[in-house]
Amino acid sequence: MVSMKVERDAPQEIKDNEYGYGLQINLNDDQTEALGIKEPIKAGEVVTIKALAFVKRAEQSVEDDGDDAGPDVSLTLQITDMELTHDDGRSQAQKMYSKSDMEP
Repeated sequence: MVSMKVERDAPQEIKDNEYGYGLQINLNDDQTEALGIKEPIKAGEVVTIKALAFVKRAEQSVEDDGDDAGPDVSLTLQITDMELTHDDGRSQAQKMYSKSDMEP
């Protein structure tokens, strides 16, 4: 995985999202219910997201900021399907073979 954190050359007067616009996902009640989330996950907890998306827009332009060689490329992705998992601290074996899962 690669960090999406945006490095700023100059300080911003207005506090901007350090990961850039569009990398925050908001889910409503129906969407969290569809993902099987029945109780709020504590703020600050880390979750794993798996998603399918299609490329809605792709753009290539001449390099103009001098940070690397080659053209600048940007993409707009539309997420269509998603899975969210939360690590509850149990090992994979504990999740697979926990006593409550094995009782009829």
